[in-house]
Amino acid sequence: MLSAIIPLFMLSALANGNPLYTYCFNDAINYTANSQFEDNLHELLHWLPSNTSVTGFYNNYFGDGADRVYGEALCRGDVNQTICQNCIKIASQEVLNGCKSKEKIIWYEFCQIHYSFQNFSTLMVYTGKYPDSNSLEKNVSNPSHFNEVLMYLMNNLSSEASFTPTKRMFAVGEIKFSKSNIYGLVQCTPDIKKSDCRSCITSALGDLNACCQGLQGGIVVSRNCNVRFELYRFYNASSMSLTYPSPAGGKWKIGMVGAVTCISAFVIAVLIVSSVVYLRWKKGGQEGRIVLPNQSSTTDPSACDMTLSSISPR
Repeated sequence: MLSAIIPLFMLSALANGNPLYTYCFNDAINYTANSQFEDNLHELLHWLPSNTSVTGFYNNYFGDGADRVYGEALCRGDVNQTICQNCIKIASQEVLNGCKSKEKIIWYEFCQIHYSFQNFSTLMVYTGKYPDSNSLEKNVSNPSHFNEVLMYLMNNLSSEASFTPTKRMFAVGEIKFSKSNIYGLVQCTPDIKKSDCRSCITSALGDLNACCQGLQGGIVVSRNCNVRFELYRFYNASSMSLTYPSPAGGKWKIGMVGAVTCISAFVIAVLIVSSVVYLRWKKGGQEGRIVLPNQSSTTDPSACDMTLSSISPR
């Protein structure tokens, strides 16, 4: 049922959604209207939706020399081709609004686009940003323990996305907290090395801890990686389910092992002492036992006298 409902929710959110964040690089100059750079940018953006929807990631360039435009697009790892293509199409139109910088990134919930006058495909430079939506999240009870459980989940997802033998560099998962679950997502652009992916996510989690500690949800977006968590299932993918290791539970188990060991030793000691006492009692009973004459034989009065005298108290 969730697999059928969530894609419909995604389409609705995409149709009604605004960008999570738009970033114009301050160190990049602006391009002028009707310039060759602008024409190359339009050509690049035109091809992004159809090409990105095939695998969820696409990068290319158009033009030559100083007017060359480099670009890449990434769709969230759990969306289908239709949602991916529609998201990139919307982002391709929106990224032309606002500033006319020669380097710009726009993030939506399900996709992102980055274009630049310089080749950035082999570089990993962290550019973490906080969407305004983070400020709308409610607070959680017991924020300290909540953050411990959250970071345990996100660090495991970071390892999953960074080091598993797949080019997707995408991982989702959930973990139990109190009476609810925490759901998390991490993703990197697949054009960077796995070690750079891990480094990027680590930086993003540091920002997530700074902006969203104690909140019920949060997002940090950057050029090469994105992280997110919520108290509801917001993704449409099979996910790992984790259990937070409780230190108190570990101590309880150690105490129980110690108690069982002590009780076992005590029982063994009691059994040993009881056996020794029983054996000594049995041996003593055999030494003081009265031997009566054989009733089937003829009774000899002298024999009775000897027997009685032998058991008379001294």
